[in-house]
Amino acid sequence: MNDVMCPSRSALYALPPIGVGSADVESLTSYFCRLAVAHCVSLTDLRRRVCESYGWTAAGKNFWKEMNLSGMGDAAQRYALALSEMTGVKRLDLLTLRCWRNVIAHSSPAPTEARWCGACFEDDLSQGRTPYFRLVWDVGDVDACARHRGALIHVCRNCGHTSARNNATCVVPGWCCYCGASLSVAREAISSATPAAIWKAAQLGQILAAQASLSSAPERCTMMEGVAKLVDRLDNGRRAAFARRIGLNKSTVHYWLKQDGVPTLAAHLRIASQTGISLEALLTGAICGETPNYREAPSLADLFPEYKKRASPRRRDSSSIKAQMDDIGRSDVSVSVMEAARRLNMHPRELYRVENEKARAIGAKWREDQRDRSEEHQLEAARAIEAAVEVLLSRGRAANLREVQRLVPREVLGGVRGLFAMIKEAAGKIEDSKSATLP
Repeated sequence: MNDVMCPSRSALYALPPIGVGSADVESLTSYFCRLAVAHCVSLTDLRRRVCESYGWTAAGKNFWKEMNLSGMGDAAQRYALALSEMTGVKRLDLLTLRCWRNVIAHSSPAPTEARWCGACFEDDLSQGRTPYFRLVWDVGDVDACARHRGALIHVCRNCGHTSARNNATCVVPGWCCYCGASLSVAREAISSATPAAIWKAAQLGQILAAQASLSSAPERCTMMEGVAKLVDRLDNGRRAAFARRIGLNKSTVHYWLKQDGVPTLAAHLRIASQTGISLEALLTGAICGETPNYREAPSLADLFPEYKKRASPRRRDSSSIKAQMDDIGRSDVSVSVMEAARRLNMHPRELYRVENEKARAIGAKWREDQRDRSEEHQLEAARAIEAAVEVLLSRGRAANLREVQRLVPREVLGGVRGLFAMIKEAAGKIEDSKSATLP
């Protein structure tokens, strides 16, 4: 009898992932939830089983916040490898963003709330498919569905709960964890998204579809060589001009190119939108054969509504500024360099650049005047304290700070140094004068 090669038994059911190689690839979070449903166990039991098998410390109650299974961190890698071994399903890391860990900064923000597209769930149900969570929904910079051109949802329309997608012990993708209602929404009922939000979602969908065909993870050096070529091609190698083009500080671009920095996903989207290069070509460094497409790319103001374009440098009349500084210096009323700069609508450092000696003279005159005012105020306070102490002693009361403050106005004592010593000195002077008048 011929030997029959039987596949090795797996610890868990070999559940096939959904959508690998497409923009609608399933997230590892969704796979974990569906795997628990397939075994008719809770997520807590499945998580405990995985942790016991590999000797890990079980995560706490905030498992979904502590462990970003769909991200680029170590937790995503550990769970992807563990579930691959226990189910026998290869390359479950394709259900995470781990592939882009070398070219996207790990500081790129994750979503604060679990989101979904109700129209995608509606399509799953109408076409007889199992509803599942898409990986693109777990990317913090994406807030729209490119397929249905609608905004992502984070609130159950039936019960009004947030985090209704997977915030429970037993999760069935596509149904609310609180009220059990379906999270599907008719396409006509979803809120339309802005063209910029749709563009971002489409760009992310392209890289998620492409990661299944990559032979290896993209490297930072290759990606940054492509960025350097863009700087040379578009702005003649001037990093400051390139930084203005993408709406960031020149120090940020210098950090990428010279100090081994890695751009965030938002920064990559800025570069892609303002250079006409697709996000996939930018991350993989394959920009040589890429034809720039500016027609579909949104502006920075549309892509990032909080973005404010930096104002162009103002040209100033140095002779007029010097004349005004002369007038300030000759005035009987002294002002600080800060006040002089405010009157001229400038930064104080600019005053020193325009006319260093005049700016120093204004500052010196201000400090001297402040010293004179301080000395005069100190003398006024000393006279008021001496008068108050004399009144207190004549009434048979103690000459202490509390009693003096009752007799002397607050504006007289404000800012005075050495109040205790001044009170003691005034009391001693009065006692000495009394002793001198005694026979």
